[in-house]
Amino acid sequence: MIEIECAREIDLPADVVWAEVRHFDRVLNWVPRGDESTISVTGEGVGMVRDIELATMGYVQHRLEMFDDEQRTFSYSLTGGMPLGMKEYAVVATVTPIDDGHCTLRWAGRMTADGSLDEEATGCALQMALANMTTGIVAVLKGEAPQFTQQLGVDY
Repeated sequence: MIEIECAREIDLPADVVWAEVRHFDRVLNWVPRGDESTISVTGEGVGMVRDIELATMGYVQHRLEMFDDEQRTFSYSLTGGMPLGMKEYAVVATVTPIDDGHCTLRWAGRMTADGSLDEEATGCALQMALANMTTGIVAVLKGEAPQFTQQLGVDY
């Protein structure tokens, strides 16, 4: 098991970024080829499950493990599928204000590879996926086209 982190300073207020990030069902707005992918969400609040069929890498299922609107943080875990060679992972997203017009979006987590790829390479792939999600979130909020970074093993 390895730990990963991806943090980016964003030139938008924390409340604006959190207003987008907090929605567990909006992930397809933030990922490459999200418009060609599908999502269904079962349940509400902590414990809800999202089933995603990604055009880039197939089936993934996540469960919302923790959600704190006041602290601008949530976590989720992989409960189905093996994206990018991952057997399991858990991720925490946190939006932290820097000042009135800037914040940091931080993703931190741990993952275990399924053995099809080197665990370090798989961790880098998860880190890149989270960085691309941040790019997608910023693009949505600014009304821009995202400039995603190509990921190992992902069909763009």
